[in-house]
Amino acid sequence: MSKLSNCLQMIQLLMARPRMKIEDLAEELEVKPRMIRVYRDDLEKAGIYIESERGTNGGYSLDRRSILPIRNFNPSEVQELQIAIKSYLSKLPDHESTLSNALEKIKAAQRDQSLSSKHFYFANDYLINSEVGNESAHYKRLYHAFNHRKKVVITYEAASTNEVTIRTIHPYAFVVYDENIYCVSYCEEKEAMRTFKIIRIHEIKDTDQNYYLPEDFDIRAQFPHLGFIREPQEVELIIETPFSNQVKESIYSDDQVIEELPHNAIRFKATLNGEQSIKKWILGMGSKVIVIAPVRLKDEIHLEVDRMLQLYTEAKS
Repeated sequence: MSKLSNCLQMIQLLMARPRMKIEDLAEELEVKPRMIRVYRDDLEKAGIYIESERGTNGGYSLDRRSILPIRNFNPSEVQELQIAIKSYLSKLPDHESTLSNALEKIKAAQRDQSLSSKHFYFANDYLINSEVGNESAHYKRLYHAFNHRKKVVITYEAASTNEVTIRTIHPYAFVVYDENIYCVSYCEEKEAMRTFKIIRIHEIKDTDQNYYLPEDFDIRAQFPHLGFIREPQEVELIIETPFSNQVKESIYSDDQVIEELPHNAIRFKATLNGEQSIKKWILGMGSKVIVIAPVRLKDEIHLEVDRMLQLYTEAKS
């Protein structure tokens, strides 16, 4: 039978039974087990999703909601919407309920929720200036390669040495962190996982070579080991109105504690990541915030304020 016929018959078998093992599907279709995985990949490219469960009672099952899927948005558009909405919510958290519900409905219609959670990680939600350099265009090409499981060749400039190298990579996931988008990939030259800051990519060349993305890869589990978080800081701040109200409406850390103080001020305690982001956030609140701890952060903010004062004093004279 043709490949198309086998794919259609595989759909019929999975619609008739709640779950089937790869070996049983291969026997029914009279093909080798590896071909069942090929059929599954082809069906997923067409928007028909086959779910996999391991274990004695595991196997393949068909997500019936993906039959004749809605085509109003393609996966790339959904990811662009997700980034835009999360960036917008970082500025106007009052709209969280409505916009988050809308995004979930879009993702449900596109069957993209698993993709988003396992391969997209928002370490923080600051607004991304995607017009700097070629970050926006490069992100779209990398996402296209990821979506079609195609290797790409990138020309990349290292942050520490400014050395420019050419790498063949397999895009695995995307991380939004400190106002930038990173592509987490397997690098063939290093034979290991590497994280590439997209704004540091000079050029991307597409290839026709496929790569295998492990089914158990999950960026949520991988993120703590990627080197983004070097020194989490236990921060304590006194924040006055109007910023105290905004902070109370947001969640910055799982362990955050907010204590109400007189005159609508708050004492904020949390473990935060990203030193530059922490400083920028604090400086953005100006005279309405006081750093209590850690002492090193307090001294650095003090030094930065002194520098700013000196610059403005010199500008006036």
